[in-house]
Order: sequence, then structure tokens, then C-alpha cells
Amino acid sequence: MTNTNHLLIVAKGVAMGAADVVPGVSGGTIALLTGIYPRLINAITGVNVQSVKQLLRFDFKSFWQAIDGNFILPLLFGIALAFAVLAHPIKYALTNHPIVMWSFFFGLIIASAILIIQHIPHKRLFKSLWIIPGIAFGFWIGSMDTIAFPSNQIAVFIAGMLAICAMILPGISGSFILVLIGMYKVLITAVAQRNLVVILIFIAGAVIGLLIFSRIIKWTLENFYQATLFFLSGLMLGSLVKVWPWQVANANVMPWTLENPQTFTAIALMLLAIILVFATDKIGRKYSS
Repeated sequence: MTNTNHLLIVAKGVAMGAADVVPGVSGGTIALLTGIYPRLINAITGVNVQSVKQLLRFDFKSFWQAIDGNFILPLLFGIALAFAVLAHPIKYALTNHPIVMWSFFFGLIIASAILIIQHIPHKRLFKSLWIIPGIAFGFWIGSMDTIAFPSNQIAVFIAGMLAICAMILPGISGSFILVLIGMYKVLITAVAQRNLVVILIFIAGAVIGLLIFSRIIKWTLENFYQATLFFLSGLMLGSLVKVWPWQVANANVMPWTLENPQTFTAIALMLLAIILVFATDKIGRKYSS
């Protein structure tokens, strides 16, 4: 693998990490749009009993090949880089400019849902109907009040398991799950302040969840690919109710009911997000081909 390919994988990892930091679009969606999703799932499921035995026998070459190390290492580096660089500015922006930030996330979700549908080959009408229960389920989840999750180490571990499941699914944002269970600010603050205890506990939960859930995802997509992606696209569209930019006391309101709705800026940020997602898809198609 050339240095150029390594840098390209790092760049895709940065895009995935950036997507996972914000509660708008999942890293799995970026992986799908940039053409690396099947390879990502295969690399994750490469960590199994046989590969672990190879590692314990110090057969590092076989283990490295089993987990596709030349791919997964630069990808993880890019994801970690995005988390380290973006956590603090996003925390600041959400605190000081919530309307424009949530508008940006709103645009990300809309564009990503459309692109996922576009990427489904040989669409069938019956399978496309799965978008309806997806929208209904997403609306139901998005309309729920934030679940009161305790802020202790066990809760952080469980949050890691839940978030990573969503992060690798094309369509569900892991950060959105963290928002839903009330753990987003806890984690984004921990990353911004370099709180290693909280970060490592979260990572431990994520690793366990990843090893378990990746196998379920692989089986589901292999057997129900179209239905799954239509459902996930609907889930994203239904969940838009949760990231509506104009809110008062966590209740959605219309822009004109606010004293300073920043409507023009908000719409501009939505359009910018949509353009960025479609541009990412175009670049991903170019390099994948």
C-alpha cells in the first residue's frame, strides 16, 4: 500500500471521526459514502478466536492480515485525530451558537439520508416501504425526553457500547444516541478536558460493543441489505425532530416565535451541510472508482 493510499484512508478516518463527534450523521454513513464500509466491517469481524490465538502465539503477521491492519490502523488514527481536534470547538459552538450548529447537523442528516437511498442498488418497491416504519420509529425516538442516565463509570461504559453500535451503522449517529441518553455533554467535555479515565472507560465499552455488534450488522446487511438501509434512512429522517434548531426548554418552536432566530444564517448552514455531504460523496465515488 502506498503512502498516498494511507493518507487517503487517514482522511476518510478524519471524516468518520468528524461525523461521529457531531450528533448529525454517523461515521458508518461516511464509510458507506466513501466506499470503505464493507472493508471496515470485515476488518472488525477479523478480530475473532482464531486471530486472537495468532496474537497470543506472537504470529503478528497473520494477526495483522486477519484484521486488515494496513487499513484499520490509519483509519483509527484519522478518527482519533478528528476527535482530538474537533471536540473542544464543537463543545464551544454548541454552548454559544446552538441554533446555527443544530441547523448544520439538520442539513447533514437530510443529505445523508438521501444519499444512502441513492446508494441502494436495484431498488425494489416492496423493500422501499421499510422507510415508513423507519420514519415512525425515528420520530418516536426523537420525540422522547432525554433518558436520565446516571453519570457514573458503569453508565459511561454502557454509553460506549450503545454509541459504537450506532456509529458503525449507516444512518444512526452515535452522538445522537449519546444526546438521547443524556451523555453527550459528559463525553464531549471529557474529550475536551482530556479526562483519560472517562475516555478509557468509554473506549472499553465501545470495543466490547463493536466486537459483538459488528457481526450482527454484517449478517443483517448480507441478508436484508435493501430493507435495512431503507429503514435506517427513514430512521434518520424521523429523528430530525430531535435536532430541530429552534427550541425553548427542549421543546421545538417555529423560528418566528424567537426574539433572535438567526433564520438566514441557520438556513445557510443547512445548505452548507448538504453541499458538504454531497461533495464528500462525489469525492468518495471518484477515489473508489
